[in-house]
Amino acid sequence: PVKSGALFVDQFKAKERILYERFVGQLANRRGNAQQCLFPINIELSPGDFSLVMELQDEISSLGFIYEEFGGNCIVINATPAGISASNEKMLFEGLIEQFKMNKAELTISKQDSLARAMAKRASINDSVVLTKVEGKLLIEKLFACENPNYDPDGGKTFFILDLKRIENFFS
Repeated sequence: PVKSGALFVDQFKAKERILYERFVGQLANRRGNAQQCLFPINIELSPGDFSLVMELQDEISSLGFIYEEFGGNCIVINATPAGISASNEKMLFEGLIEQFKMNKAELTISKQDSLARAMAKRASINDSVVLTKVEGKLLIEKLFACENPNYDPDGGKTFFILDLKRIENFFS
């Protein structure tokens, strides 16, 4: 609750905004936090995707994916972004590339912004679990610490406040 009414937060869009701003910073600083894989992940790509992935290697490593060429159109991922709860890192990486290509086709934004948006969207997809009270409070704190907490990277609202007057009108 807030003093002027009730706060409703779209958990997915809030998480996407938080991650987007984090990834924008990592790309700007050219350094991301990576977590070593227990077992390296092999990914076979189409020739076009392989070329794209190798071209974007510096930027993608700034997001936390550390990989190298493995022969043919294959790469091996040795580290993944730290702090991202992904049950399938291969799907996250492939989703990042697909989302980046979609952004490139539909939006006129920089390569870095496209990667940050793509990674934030794909990393948020699997985060639709019910949050505890503490987790919810932390999400709201992180959201309001963002530069632009009101909207997700695509311009959708992350929250709204239902003011007390409107709530009272429901009962009159």
